[in-house]
Amino acid sequence: MRRFLLQFFFSLAMSGLLSPAAHTASAPQTLQRVSVLGHDYVRASSWAAQTGLRARWIAPDQELELTNGRFTLRLIHDSRRVRWNGVWVWISAPVVMRDHEALLPSLDLGSTFAPLLAAKKTSSPVRVICLDPGHGGDDTGKREGSRFEKQYTLLLAQEVSRLLVKSGYKVVMTRSTDKRVELNDRPLIARRANADLFISLHFNAADVPSAQGIEVYCLTPVGASSTNAGGEGADSPAAPGNRCDERNVQLAYALQETLVQKLGREDRGMRRARFAVLRGATMPSALIEAAFMSHATECRCVYSSVERSRLAQAIVQGIVGYKKCIGAR
Repeated sequence: MRRFLLQFFFSLAMSGLLSPAAHTASAPQTLQRVSVLGHDYVRASSWAAQTGLRARWIAPDQELELTNGRFTLRLIHDSRRVRWNGVWVWISAPVVMRDHEALLPSLDLGSTFAPLLAAKKTSSPVRVICLDPGHGGDDTGKREGSRFEKQYTLLLAQEVSRLLVKSGYKVVMTRSTDKRVELNDRPLIARRANADLFISLHFNAADVPSAQGIEVYCLTPVGASSTNAGGEGADSPAAPGNRCDERNVQLAYALQETLVQKLGREDRGMRRARFAVLRGATMPSALIEAAFMSHATECRCVYSSVERSRLAQAIVQGIVGYKKCIGAR
């Protein structure tokens, strides 16, 4: 039924029976927008022409590829997931396709695709990294048997810190022992240390034992619902972290891409969330869900010191990838 409605409203829009939506800052003024089920969309072909991307149908009205040789974007009908250079990225609303035309959510042109397509370069250094080991103290995080998430986020943070310091970075930790640190205090610690990046480290768990893979989150842009919010929260106000929206996306994507490529584990996609630590961060930030403690084999990535070391190396490589993306020293 949902797919039928999307197609129905898409047909109305293409016929001119739905008026273009009011201009928003997230979409270029030269692109006409249409409203589909409460979301503003633009024609993928128009955006591709504007940005120098070539379009090619993989499957008519089901899958479209946009590429310029360096970047490739794969769009799938009725899906909120797109592939950017082979990595899954969650967007604000489903892609809509019909009659050899595809529509993209206009919000994502500015908040997701533009930062990945043409990162603005900076002369500012990236030297101070704040690592945030999730949970601590009486906040144990996920629990599997006698093992608590808080133990392993701290061990991972310590290993990432060791590698970063060895590479010449200064590292600040929101906690270095098993103590509770309030969520709002964590980005405040980063701010007081003049950190250039804030990276929160977590491990996942699910009721479905087969769930596995890597997720990296960045702050949800204003006007969108978070990836796991079921369409709710789009009216949430701006947070301090939204000042870094462009860099947040670039950091989260660099981490997601590197972790998936280096570790060879399932790609669950770069996602959006309004976690308190991301809302309060006034520097580029990301939250990593590095592995599922509840998965029979992937849990070794959590509990094994050898596997945590591999994970830590990939996180550091992701930070280096982010620096290259933005041209930072």
